[in-house]
Amino acid sequence: MAITSSKPRQVVGKRRQRKHVQERGNARRKQLLDAAEELLKTTPVEELSFKRISDKAGVPEGSAYHFFANRYDLFTALTNQVAARFGEAYRKPVKASQVSTWHDLADLMVDRAVSMYRSSPAAMQIWLSGRTPAQVRLADHVSDKAVSSVLYDVFDDLFVLPELPAAHDPFFFFLELCDVPLSISVIEHGEITEDMVEEAKRVGKGYLATYLPPVLEKREQQGRTDD
Repeated sequence: MAITSSKPRQVVGKRRQRKHVQERGNARRKQLLDAAEELLKTTPVEELSFKRISDKAGVPEGSAYHFFANRYDLFTALTNQVAARFGEAYRKPVKASQVSTWHDLADLMVDRAVSMYRSSPAAMQIWLSGRTPAQVRLADHVSDKAVSSVLYDVFDDLFVLPELPAAHDPFFFFLELCDVPLSISVIEHGEITEDMVEEAKRVGKGYLATYLPPVLEKREQQGRTDD
């Protein structure tokens, strides 16, 4: 009986140990991502080394490689993390009276994206600087694919959408095209200027107009509030 009763205690002990190791690993991974995001406020993405990130995070470089294969892998994870925040910003409630047409909603989505870029130097560097490594840009496209499904839901929540090719693809290209004027602004002026925000809106609405009719039927909304 004594031998039998000791086994569960050993299993529980091992589980607790594994949980502790996992929690410590998650904490270090977050430290590295937070350090990279902080450094991108002042350091060009192409100049940011893996060692500098690990030093900033207080994680030995050798240990950092347990969580990310290299700086591109880390930037990819950071891209996904920031993209999730953009998705959250797009999902914020929209007051029905604030949006009369789908054009208004498109403008609002651009305004939310610009607000996110201005509050996140890391996002501006990754997506708009024109200096992001190709490996990370590929991850950016994958992230935009995920965020485009959020945009589709936002539009579909407020308007009766027509049948669209490949469902979310028009909203993926909407995101990509809206970024072009914003990227030009960052490259030329180091910031997003208001005139380029208006250009982004024109580009986005112009593209969506090839898929959406001038007028879409609005869905009835209940209990919506401003963000």
